[in-house]
Amino acid sequence: MLKRKNYWLLFAILLLSLTSLSPSMDLNQTDDPPLMNEYQSQSQSSSLRQKGEPAHLRISVSLSYKEFRELQNISSNFELSSGVTVELNNLGEAAGDDALMNELTIGNSPDIVMTEAHHIRELAQQGYLLPVDVYRSSPGGTPLTPLLPLLQWNGYAWGMPLDVDPYIFVYSPKVMKELGAEALPRTLDQWTRLLEQSLKKPGTYVLAMDAGSPYGVSAFLESVGSSQFPGSREALDWIGQARSSIYLTDGQDNGVWNMLREGKIAAAVLPLSEWQESRGGDLVAEAPWMGDPAGEEMLYCRSFALSAQTRSPEAAADWLSYITSARSQLDWLASTGRLPAAEELYRGGLPGGDSLPFDTVSLLTGGGGLAGEPQAGWSEITSAAGLLLTGKLDAAGYIEALSNSPEGEENGP
Repeated sequence: MLKRKNYWLLFAILLLSLTSLSPSMDLNQTDDPPLMNEYQSQSQSSSLRQKGEPAHLRISVSLSYKEFRELQNISSNFELSSGVTVELNNLGEAAGDDALMNELTIGNSPDIVMTEAHHIRELAQQGYLLPVDVYRSSPGGTPLTPLLPLLQWNGYAWGMPLDVDPYIFVYSPKVMKELGAEALPRTLDQWTRLLEQSLKKPGTYVLAMDAGSPYGVSAFLESVGSSQFPGSREALDWIGQARSSIYLTDGQDNGVWNMLREGKIAAAVLPLSEWQESRGGDLVAEAPWMGDPAGEEMLYCRSFALSAQTRSPEAAADWLSYITSARSQLDWLASTGRLPAAEELYRGGLPGGDSLPFDTVSLLTGGGGLAGEPQAGWSEITSAAGLLLTGKLDAAGYIEALSNSPEGEENGP
């Protein structure tokens, strides 16, 4: 009888031990859906489509008229093959971040939104998006390797890219020679010599770039072997010293082209799409990365994302896969001239790839751009770059602004 009591006592102690350990055991598997925050959970629980209800997708995009017409054509094919109805709403090519946030909060409750890929991570962290790969039944095209860090967070994919528009240097070799340079500078010393010669000619700028985006700063840093973060202190100091000789635009200044041809600007940082539309004469283009893998800092990329407000996440994910498939991207390239974001087309030989100012192989490999995880959100990087170019931050202030950003603190030790 005493032995039986001892056995029951030992069993009770063992049971209590297992109970006390169980709360700390991690039973989550990587295949499980990610935990949703309060905003995502409320959106999903209140808006999911009822079983048997026909799927109807609302999609908000920011495109030119020509691009919007082509997207309508491709989307119509999806409707015919899937039975899903799609309502496309074009906010306009110039729609900015405010228009996007309006759509995600108090707009017409879209299932899918278009945004710059650099914003995907921030929107996901703030709870405005749902992970695409959780709901997707078909793969779609495989995103270019440099884009993956922009689309992924917390182990999930939160966006699917439509196209890419790399930023490049445009210049006149004749003007370069007149300023004493045989080619586009690739070291700080070479840029300094070009700056000195530019200052000797009144009304001549050494560089032109958009003050409202960080791509100009990124291109310059890349041209001298520095990433955007952590940026080379010497290269950032050079930007501060050359500020009076940097022509700043609002991103829509067509006068830059004439200034380049007239020798009033030595080199300009511009999107590839603008070069393809306006090239001519003796102007040439050159990629900042010069044969190395293209970094995500250089790639403007328009991407689709699954809104947390969607009532039909599976149907929306299927639309994303269809629109970003290799076949659809080939149609998109033929109609709009915008480079595809799916790597399959590059591996098979991109139509017209020989006319690009860089080897398309550089878009297939990672290794360029940011070293490791981004230390700041794209909004902080954009703001800091603008303040640096306008003289409101020096090199030290630029580095500190990115180091002390909310995301930088989150990724820090």
